[in-house]
This record gives sequence, C-alpha cells and structure tokens, in this order.
Amino acid sequence: MGDSAQLLLLGFDEAMRRADLEGATAAERERNRRRVEVAFDINSALPTPEDLAFLHAGLCQTHLPRSRPSSNRSVWLRQSGRFKLVIQPGLLLPDGCSASRAAEIDDERFYCGIPYGPKARLILIWLQSEGVKSRVVSMDRSMSAWIRSLGLPVTGGSKGTIQAVREQTIRIAMCSFSFQWSDRDGQGNGAQHVKNARIVDGMELWQAAGDGSKWATTVQLSEEFYNHLREHAVPLDRRAIAHLAGNSLGLDLYAFFAHRLYRLREPIMLGWNSLSDQFGDEGPTVYRTAQRIRETLPAIRAVYPSLNVQVTRRGLVLHRSPAPVPSAAMVQGARLLAVK
Repeated sequence: MGDSAQLLLLGFDEAMRRADLEGATAAERERNRRRVEVAFDINSALPTPEDLAFLHAGLCQTHLPRSRPSSNRSVWLRQSGRFKLVIQPGLLLPDGCSASRAAEIDDERFYCGIPYGPKARLILIWLQSEGVKSRVVSMDRSMSAWIRSLGLPVTGGSKGTIQAVREQTIRIAMCSFSFQWSDRDGQGNGAQHVKNARIVDGMELWQAAGDGSKWATTVQLSEEFYNHLREHAVPLDRRAIAHLAGNSLGLDLYAFFAHRLYRLREPIMLGWNSLSDQFGDEGPTVYRTAQRIRETLPAIRAVYPSLNVQVTRRGLVLHRSPAPVPSAAMVQGARLLAVK
C-alpha cells in the first residue's frame, strides 16, 4: 500500500506510526516519515503557481546520464519508443588558444562533457520552469541563493555544490540537443522529424575574485528551444521535485509518468528489458535496473498520489492515471505559457 493510500484509509497519525514500525533503522524510519509528510502535503493542497515546474516533453521521455561519462567527448543517446534524444558535448577553448593550435581541437581537455546526475536534472527543470516565462533567465548574484532554490545545500570546495552546479550549468549551456522522432500520417506514410537545438543561446558566468559564492549570471535560452519548450512543456509539481532532488532515477521516472500516463487510452506493458534500455545507465544489468525501479517507486507514489502502475515479474503495467498536476493547477500553467 502506498503512502497516499495509507493516508486516505488510516489518517496522518496512524500512517506516521506505521512508517516508524516499518523502519528497521533510524534512517529508514526518517525516510518513511518524510514520504508520509510529503504525501500529506501534496494530497492536502493543489500546487500553487509558485509550485509549478516545467520540463520539455522530450526530456520527460528520455534522460541524462546518472554518473559522469568516462570521456568528456562521449555522445549520449537514449530512446523511448519512436523518440530519440542525442546530446553532443561542446567545446570551451581556454584563453590563449589560437588557430595555430587547431590540431589539438580533439584534446579531451577542451570538451565540456555532457550534463549528468541529479544536479543537472534540477538545473534543467529550473531553467525551463523560468524559461516558460522569459527567454532570459536571471540568476541571483549570489550563487548560494540559486543553489538553495534548487533544494540543495550550499557547500564550497572542490567537491561542494557550488562547484558542481557551475560545472553542470556549463555542460548544459555548451551541449547541443537533438530531438528525433518518427510518426505516420493517415495513409500510413512514415515521416522522420529532427529538431536540433542548443538549450542555452548565451550565458554570462564568472567568479568574483576572492569569493567563490558570488556570481553575475544570466542565461538566455535559444529562440528555437524556447519556442519549442512553450509548445511542449510538461507541468510538474515543484514539491515533488524537491522530494526527489537527490534521486536521478526518481526524477526521471516521475517526469516520464507525468508525461505519459494521462495520455494512455488502455494499459500497456513495459518489459524489464525495454525499461533497462530506456532507464538503465551504462553498465547495470537488466536485473539491477529492475531492482532500482522497484526500490524507487515508493518515493514516486508518495509525490504522485494518483499513480497507477503495477509491478509484475515481467515489468511494469502502466494504467491511465490523472496527471500529477491536477487540471485546476494546469490552467495556471497554461496562463504562464500564454504570457509573452
């Protein structure tokens, strides 16, 4: 029984008591209690306009790498049915790199690499949530404020969130994204569609001398991506995003279900092999991907109360489910998209 179902049947206090009983360790009990609290919050109130987040439909169907690719020159490809996402890394040449050094252009150091991990996903959601309102996204002069707005702690140093967010922002800005899909017309004729775009058209990102937390930052979405986003933006609940912030697979599955389930006309089966191809990272076996999906589903059920997904030995059976952002809140989202 999911946390939302427990809340409806048992009430908040009893659901919290059972969350404690089901936890073998203090960490498990805290995780269980947090899921109940989030489920209660989302069940109790519709998302406000401030709670709305957006993600391009193409990025809901596919996903970024979950861990750092082995090479900054690697190209990323993921497919969902007839839809493909191809991400190519960009070049960021250092100061003093002249035309005479063109022979070194394939040097690993010159490639930014493709974005990866939960922070890259949060940045993409944040940029697109702001981007549906305006092509130019102004970040706070304090990088710390921006990081907190993503639901992340603010830490410095070589392994802190400030450096990690800066790296992922540059990767997103420098990469090119290719959205490719096929369909058929009423006469059965096939057609292939390709949409190539940079998400970011321009970026100012610099570090003030002696202070790693101070930045002057402006990001401008490319006009092509901005227009495409406004036509294909999928509404998400920012409260759900915050709960799943550290979980790449959780963010991927939540966005996928948000885009797919309310469109279904009849149940469909996604086998574990297919799910592994779509949601597995480089390396893990089909068995391991299936295990990770099973382990992640309780967190998604907590933030998507109407989720109707059945786990079977063969895979997942997807049933038509209301969107995680109810229609009343989606009207607010439509109004945001209507603003030029």
